[in-house]
Formats: sequence, C-alpha cells, structure tokens
Amino acid sequence: MTKPFHRTLALSAIVSLALVAVATAEPVKLTPVKDATYKGLVGSSAITVKVDRKGKTAKVGLADAPAFCSSGGGPEPHSGTPATISKQGALSATIIFFTTGSSRRKLATVVIKAHFYTFGKATPVLQGTVKSTFAIAGDSSCNGQESFQAVKG
Repeated sequence: MTKPFHRTLALSAIVSLALVAVATAEPVKLTPVKDATYKGLVGSSAITVKVDRKGKTAKVGLADAPAFCSSGGGPEPHSGTPATISKQGALSATIIFFTTGSSRRKLATVVIKAHFYTFGKATPVLQGTVKSTFAIAGDSSCNGQESFQAVKG
C-alpha cells in the first residue's frame, strides 16, 4: 500500500472516532494514562509502549524491525531512548536495529509517530504509524510504513 493511502486510512480512523465521541457528547482526552502499558500489532509483530509514571515519556518495544518484503528474520538487537510525549499526546520514537554476529552493523531505522486518545469511558488507545528504513545498500524493497493501534492493557 502507498503512503498516501496509509495516511488517509489513519486520518479516516481518527475522524471516525472523533465523530463518535462528538455524537455521544463524550469528552476526548489526548494524553496517555500515566504508568500504563499499551499493546498492539504492527503487521504480525507486537508493539509495546510503556508510559512512565509522570506521563511525559514512554519506552517503545518492538521485537524486530517491520519488513515489508518477503524476507523474514528473527529478533534483532536494537537501541532506542525513551520517547517524549507532548502535551497534546503526540509520541515520536526512533529505534535503531543492528545485525547479529561479530560484525554488528546498522540494519534498520524504525520511526514511530503516534497519538494517545481516550474517548469518554472507552479503553484508551494509541494510534499511529511505524516506518521502517533498511540500511541494506541499494535495496529499498523492504522499506515501508504501516498504521497501527495499541490499547491500554
């Protein structure tokens, strides 16, 4: 799927949820639940977002870099710093994945951009996109972007 389609799909989902909230006259909260864990899927890979007790940062966990091609793989070593959460409930995180073995090299960069929402008394959600860029020279066939939703567990 193309990037504009994913953006349109994500925007449509957000607008639909906002319309439901307006129709039921329920308030929409745009901040995360403090000290909570949100869990969801990006393709077939689990994503976990652990919000700190102050609600200002979060640790994002992905077992592997989402690949948008036929080649598979297992969990790769990775590094990332806690993501900052804005006052408007926006989260942006970058995770760098490395190859395994004795010559550890950069394999992929994964950028997560998402927003926290709570519609009235509904379960709090985190909606956003995950974009993978692989560092394999001359091959961009595994690069891609996908929308996701994670719910407070």
